[in-house]
Amino acid sequence: MNAINGLSAPQNIIPGDIGGGHKAQNLQQAAEQFEALFLRSMMQQMRKAADALSDGDNPFSSKQQQMMRDFYDDKLTTVLASQRSSGIAEMIVKQLSPQVEGMERALKLSASPVALPE
Repeated sequence: MNAINGLSAPQNIIPGDIGGGHKAQNLQQAAEQFEALFLRSMMQQMRKAADALSDGDNPFSSKQQQMMRDFYDDKLTTVLASQRSSGIAEMIVKQLSPQVEGMERALKLSASPVALPE
């Protein structure tokens, strides 16, 4: 019985969060995750361009080396996004926060119980 309750219990874990930490989902974190995704994509394209220019006989360009480089790039982009180094997350928050505040206000106003008149 506990196992079933444990599986169905609500969790505050963000999808794709490798650390599995409990965090509240909000606009700030969504913007930060988008910035990490954008930086990761940019880094992959830069690596592809560098790989296209390098010769194929390089002993330092093995599949294992590329896999470890990809792990490093993922960690680097996550850290850069958490520091908000590129400013993308700040722009997203600034642009979307009035809409989020308006939605929260509308939800609070409509939170009154709805019942049929007697």
